[in-house]
Amino acid sequence: MDTVSGLIRRLLAVLLLVGGAVVLVAAPASACPASNASWSQQVREADAVFTGTVSDRVRQGPGIHYTVQVDRSYKGDVGEEAMVMTPRSTRACGLPDLAEGSAYLFFATDNGGDLAISSQGGTTGATDAHVARVERLLGAGTSPIPPETEHATFTLVADEPMSRSRLAAPGVALVLVGLLGLVLVLSLGRRRGPG
Repeated sequence: MDTVSGLIRRLLAVLLLVGGAVVLVAAPASACPASNASWSQQVREADAVFTGTVSDRVRQGPGIHYTVQVDRSYKGDVGEEAMVMTPRSTRACGLPDLAEGSAYLFFATDNGGDLAISSQGGTTGATDAHVARVERLLGAGTSPIPPETEHATFTLVADEPMSRSRLAAPGVALVLVGLLGLVLVLSLGRRRGPG
C-alpha cells in the first residue's frame, strides 16, 4: 500500500510541475496590455502629434531617447527638433526599435516636460494613409521651421558719395530758419512795448 501511495504522490508532483510549466508557457510574452483606444481617442489623448525622422538614438537608464527632426506639427509645440523618450523594453510598452533615418508619426504625451511615446499611444510609421487620417482630424498642420526673414537691401542712388557740405546743408537751413523766427518774435515783442 505504501508503494501505491508513494507512486500516487510522485504522479501528483509530476502533474503539478507539468501544469505549472503549461501556465508559464501560456502566459503572455508581454506585460504591456493591448490598447483598446481608437485612433481618434489616441489623437485626443496625445499632447503632441507630429511627423519626423529619427536622427539619433541613445540608451539612457531604463529608456531610449530619440532625437527627431520634425517635419510637420499637428498638435502641440515641438519645434524643429524634438527629444522623445520611451521605455527600453516592449514589456514596459516601449518602442525600442525605431530606426534612425526612418519617418514616423508620433503621438507623444507630456511627461514632466519631456515627450514620451509608448506602444499604446499610436506612434507608427509615417505612411501617407496614417498622415491623411491625422490631417482629417487635426488639419494640415504647420511647418516647425520658421519662414526666412527678409533682409533689407540698400540701393545706391548716386555714383559719388555726398560731400560734407552737401550733407550739412539741410541742417544749416533749419538753423537759419530758427534764427529768423527768433528775430521776428523779438522784434514783434519790442513794437508792442510794455503793456
